[in-house]
Amino acid sequence: MSFNNLALNDALAKDISLAVTRALRDTFNVDVTADPPEYGDGMVSLVGDTSGIIAIVQSRLEGTMMLCVTFETVRDLLPQIVGPSVAITHEMVADAVGELTNMVFGQVKNELNQRGLQIKLGIPCVVTGKGHFVSQFHRGKYMIVPFHLDGRLFQVYVALHEQATHNGKAAS
Repeated sequence: MSFNNLALNDALAKDISLAVTRALRDTFNVDVTADPPEYGDGMVSLVGDTSGIIAIVQSRLEGTMMLCVTFETVRDLLPQIVGPSVAITHEMVADAVGELTNMVFGQVKNELNQRGLQIKLGIPCVVTGKGHFVSQFHRGKYMIVPFHLDGRLFQVYVALHEQATHNGKAAS
């Protein structure tokens, strides 16, 4: 599936994998492994109880990118930054996921824009809660890139949707 040269494909999955790997290595000094991307259509259930969500926009494209991770995964990483004696709170985990979302998708945006794709990102938000469900506005095609960190699964989800057009121009 392609929209103005941006596609849910292995090249985008590679950009995401490199950004996630770099962000976690640079921030927490840990290595993660990525599995091959999964592609689908429609609604999907994602792993995790903390999700960093950011909108993606291109000339005739809208989309959503999400980093879905468990509280425990982030809680176990944070002592490397704040120190082992600091009690990790839900607010700290949410803040960390927001920062990781910014870092990862900012790197992806920079890589895509270096290729001339003119991608813009929204301001990230974080949703938390056991069993939370994020209803997507973009119910079309999606891609999930699964990652493993110390035996724990987390995922990056990307959905893209062409904006409706009116007389050949994108609707506003």
